[in-house]
Amino acid sequence: MALMPYCFDDETESAAEKWCRVNQVNVPEIRSFDDALHSLSKSQFRVEREFDGLQQGFREMLLELADLDFSDLRAGHLTGTKLHHYTEQGQRKIARALRKVRLLSGMFSQGVTEREFTQIDTQEDKNGNTNE
Repeated sequence: MALMPYCFDDETESAAEKWCRVNQVNVPEIRSFDDALHSLSKSQFRVEREFDGLQQGFREMLLELADLDFSDLRAGHLTGTKLHHYTEQGQRKIARALRKVRLLSGMFSQGVTEREFTQIDTQEDKNGNTNE
């Protein structure tokens, strides 16, 4: 199957295919979306792709909340940067930690800002004392 449209009707090979053949570039045979993901070294499963793609700081926060220990890693030499590095028990701990983050986030109004946390309403009681 051609990678690019042909320039002329009588051509049987696209320009990209010619370039790959001339430069001896191996083109993977991709027949499905899963094949395309695997050729990019990505999982076919969305949660694994998203966890593996997390920025380091966010991943560290999530793992800290998950309260993981070394027994949750499949092997001692693994770094824990990929979801498949963890045992099923470790993966479930990470899932529960993410659920906690989502529950906590849902308790606040959507779009709450950092500035709003500094807006404190001071009230006086009957005796004239403030709530500080």
